[in-house]
Amino acid sequence: MRGRSQFIGSAGQYYLAYCLTVRGFHAAITLGNVPNVDIVVASPDGSRLLAVQVKTSRWAYRPNRYGYEMREWDVGASAVGRSAEGLWYAFIDLQEADDQRSPIVYFVPSVWVSNMVKHDWSRKMYMLRSVLWPDCEERWDRISAYLDNESKTIAWCQTVPGQAQWPPDDASALS
Repeated sequence: MRGRSQFIGSAGQYYLAYCLTVRGFHAAITLGNVPNVDIVVASPDGSRLLAVQVKTSRWAYRPNRYGYEMREWDVGASAVGRSAEGLWYAFIDLQEADDQRSPIVYFVPSVWVSNMVKHDWSRKMYMLRSVLWPDCEERWDRISAYLDNESKTIAWCQTVPGQAQWPPDDASALS
């Protein structure tokens, strides 16, 4: 089907907005009116905002890519070198290959993405290794903590763990 990726992207945005709303967050889909931001999340009093770029895959799981278990998403050239504490990615795996599973949302700080994705890559992909899934998978608590200006979450937004870098710290596995 022509234009299918547009529908997949829209499905991810609406799914994330739904998930945020049922958890009591104020979430506004930008409908393309804000470059590189798909959803704006606000604290209950509106004093703090989080910008979210949504990337959706029909099936992101890769059991053995470059010697690692991971999930991967196309992020586009705008991800290269673009990061801010208040800009996160919501990577959504729709898991369409298994109709018994629900979508999974992974929250990743933009500094992780901008650090990994290189300008000379022909295809700009973000690869989230399985070792990092517990830090990111369905971590709705991180949104509350960020909007509450919690210091541990602010530090998480600003720091790139070794496992989130590419090539990874244990790059000997790539040889």
